[in-house]
Amino acid sequence: MHKKLPYWLVALILVVVVAVVAVVYVGVTRFGRTTVTATFPTAVGVAAGTDVRILGVTVGSVDEVTPMGDTVEVKLHVDRGVDIPADAKAVQVTPSVIPDRTVQLLPAYSGGPTMESGAHIPIERTATPVEVDKLYESVTDLTEALGPEGANADGALDRFVSSSADNLAGNGAALGRSIDELSEAATTLADSSQDISETVVNLQSFVTMLRENDAQVRQFNTQMADFNATVASQRENLQGALSELSYALADVARLIRDNQDVIKSSADKLTTISQITADQRDDLEEILKVAPLALSNLINAYDPESGTLSMRANIPEKQNPAGVLCQMMTLGRLNPGDEMFKELDNLRRADLDACEAAAPGANEHIRENYPDLPMGILEGEMKQSIPVPGTEPGIRGWDMTPASEGGTP
Repeated sequence: MHKKLPYWLVALILVVVVAVVAVVYVGVTRFGRTTVTATFPTAVGVAAGTDVRILGVTVGSVDEVTPMGDTVEVKLHVDRGVDIPADAKAVQVTPSVIPDRTVQLLPAYSGGPTMESGAHIPIERTATPVEVDKLYESVTDLTEALGPEGANADGALDRFVSSSADNLAGNGAALGRSIDELSEAATTLADSSQDISETVVNLQSFVTMLRENDAQVRQFNTQMADFNATVASQRENLQGALSELSYALADVARLIRDNQDVIKSSADKLTTISQITADQRDDLEEILKVAPLALSNLINAYDPESGTLSMRANIPEKQNPAGVLCQMMTLGRLNPGDEMFKELDNLRRADLDACEAAAPGANEHIRENYPDLPMGILEGEMKQSIPVPGTEPGIRGWDMTPASEGGTP
C-alpha cells in the first residue's frame, strides 16, 4: 500500500505551483511590452487601468498617474508586438459624455524608428481636451462682458442688435448666397494652396530684391515722376503728335496698299541680295577685316612733298594665270547662290579638279617659254624702275609746290 503524503506537504506544493504560475504569467505578459511616460497639463478622468489606444484599438493601459506640481506624469505601457513611432504624440480623448477618458497615441506606426521602452513624451507633444467647466466659465465671462455691467452698460449692444436686425431684414437669401460664394471662394483657395504658396514665395523674393536695391528703386521712382511731369506738361503736344501719327499711319497704309506689287518685287529682290550676301559671307568678312588696313595704307602712301601716292598694284592672280582660267570655268562664281550653276559645277567637278591639278605645270611652262611677260606676270615681285623722290639718299624731291597745296600738277 502506498503511503499518503501529509496535508501540509500537499499544501506547500500547491503554493509553490501557484507562485511559479504567477511568476511565469507576469513574466510572459510584461516581457517585450513598451513602457512610456507622458507629461500632461491635467489628467481629469485618467487613472491606473485607463485604456491606451491607437486608431481606437486598445493596445495597453495606464499603470500610474503621478502629480508633478503644475503637470501630471502618466506612466503607461503598450502590449508586446505593437510598434510606436519614435516621435509619437499622446492625446487624452473623451469617447463619450461620461467623464471617462482614454490615452490615444498617434500617429500609427508605418515605418522608421520605433519608440524604445522607457521613453518620455514631453508636454509639447501631448494634448488634453477642454473641460466642461472651462467652457462654462468662458460662457459666463462672455455673458458678463456683454451684459448690463459690460459692453451693454449704455445700451450699445441693444442698439447694435436692433440695427443688425433692421439691416438684415429681407436680406436672408442674399446673405445665404454670399455665404455660399464665400465658401466656394475658400474652396478654390484651398485647392490652389500650392500655387498661392509659390506666389507668396516669389513675392517675398521680389520684395527682398526691392529692399536690396532700395536706392535704385527710389531713383527709378524719381525719374518716373519727372517723366510723368514732363508728359503731363506736354500733354497737348503729345496729343497733337498722336493725332498726326494716326494720319501718317493711314497714309502709310494707303501707300502700301497702292504699291503692294512694287513692294513685293522689291522684297523679292532684297531676298536675292540677302541670299547673295549670305553666300559671300566669308568674302565680306575678309573685306571688313582688310578694308581698314587698306585705307590706313592708302593714307600712309600719300607723299605730301610730291603730291603723289607711293604705291603699286599687287594682284596675286598674276602669279597663277592658269589657276585664274580654272576659276573662270567655275560658273558658280558668275551668279553666287544660283542652284542651276551649282549643279553644273558639280557635273563638271572632275574637269575643274583636273584643271586645278594641271595649273602649276602650265604656269611653269609659261614662265620658261615667255620670260618677259608684262605687268610682272609670273615674276613674283615687280621692280620699280624710278625711286620715289625723297625715299633714297641723294634723290631729292621736285622743287615745286605740291598740287595739294595749290601748285601746278
